[in-house]
Amino acid sequence: MVTDVQQSAQRVNRLSTSFSEIVRLFRIVLLERRLPGKCYRLYYGLLNRLGIRFATIRLKQGLTVKGYTHCLFMFYEIWSKKDYDIPNFSLAQNMTVVDIGANQGFFSLYAASKGASVYAFEPCFDNFEVLKWNVSTNDMENRVTAFNAAVTGKKGQIPLFVGLDASGEIVSGTVSTCNTNRGGKGVETRRVESVTLNSLLDDLHIQKCDFLKMDCEGAEYEILANTSPATFGRIARISLECHENRMREAITILKNAGFDIVSQKNGEAGILKAVNKHLGLVFGGPIPGAATVQDSPDLEQ
Repeated sequence: MVTDVQQSAQRVNRLSTSFSEIVRLFRIVLLERRLPGKCYRLYYGLLNRLGIRFATIRLKQGLTVKGYTHCLFMFYEIWSKKDYDIPNFSLAQNMTVVDIGANQGFFSLYAASKGASVYAFEPCFDNFEVLKWNVSTNDMENRVTAFNAAVTGKKGQIPLFVGLDASGEIVSGTVSTCNTNRGGKGVETRRVESVTLNSLLDDLHIQKCDFLKMDCEGAEYEILANTSPATFGRIARISLECHENRMREAITILKNAGFDIVSQKNGEAGILKAVNKHLGLVFGGPIPGAATVQDSPDLEQ
């Protein structure tokens, strides 16, 4: 039997939770000057249920961005919520960025809009076509070089698993080279070309990668495990999405490779951010964003 004291405690807990939620919403709207992510999920989810597959967003900067409605909320996670940004660091003119798992190009456009040169890798042809549209429509061809290829732990032809919805159309965010079903009602297997992080930096003659972004649905672990110390030594910062609750594996690899973990958000699709603590000595001075911040508080979902 629940006592009066227990009932009172439950009411206090509910009120405390509600108050915390209100404070969080005020912080997002008034201080961060953006809408909560749930608003975008609901809006684009409604469009998708109405049978509208694509939508476009027009930004104040003059850019036009196209994406699948079932995952267009990801654009706001990158541009508004700034999920991949590293503390105390900003992308800038003449920086070199590698985008692994570029999807429809949302982060590639974000980095290019800051003046960076971006090398974008996306294995799914459907996503790649949207990426190319976004790049060409915004006259970013001189800043974004896109490759319809996967990045994994090995070179050559590999299978690519593409999730499908009930109508047989692709579910953009489910594409994986290592997981046969990241979501969707069905799965289609394709063959795609794969490169490694070692080979792409060598082949593109990238001596210093200022920012490496990774969102590759589970392939991040084999990519990191097969990356040489010499390649890690050319990468200044890494911001990656960690899937399958295996973030500790990525942390161990990166620490052993000479990186400081500056931010981590745990979860099924957590985000890990790291800075190379040695690279500043090679390229002249400390790297911005090197202050260690462990176990960052969860941000708005």
